[in-house]
Amino acid sequence: MHWNRLVALAGVIIGIIGLSLEGLTTEGEALLPNLSAANPAFPDGIPTIWGGLATWAQPVLVILILAVVILALRPDRAAAMDRTSSMIVSVIGVALLAYAVVRMLDAGDKADGLQAAFAQAASAGAIPTAFTVATGFGFLILIVGTVLVIFGGAMGFVGSDDE
Repeated sequence: MHWNRLVALAGVIIGIIGLSLEGLTTEGEALLPNLSAANPAFPDGIPTIWGGLATWAQPVLVILILAVVILALRPDRAAAMDRTSSMIVSVIGVALLAYAVVRMLDAGDKADGLQAAFAQAASAGAIPTAFTVATGFGFLILIVGTVLVIFGGAMGFVGSDDE
């Protein structure tokens, strides 16, 4: 299999791993179910990045991932992807990267809100300390995966025999 196809597939696999990780990290996660029962402003837990996506985005994401896999596994796998396939894979990678960055920024806003809620609960004496909240490491993994998809598609232009 040509290396640019492998890079695009590796990007898909790494991106899927990133989607399966949590969107936020906090030491106060164990307290969230009890806090949520007492105050609906608290979430009952921290979802994975996939679980935090909008319902319309999940099937679209699956279709885009499948498109990259199908294009990377098309016949004559020993050769580089043709220019059209390379362009499609690159554009999908750019779209996935843009959406990942937007979701990461949104998760940062949610982290700030949850951290403020922890501070308010701590000042009211409901929890022992105000826990910090940050975006999860999964977003970094997801972004690395999308960059690899872009790179795999873009390098298909270099190795393609199409004119």
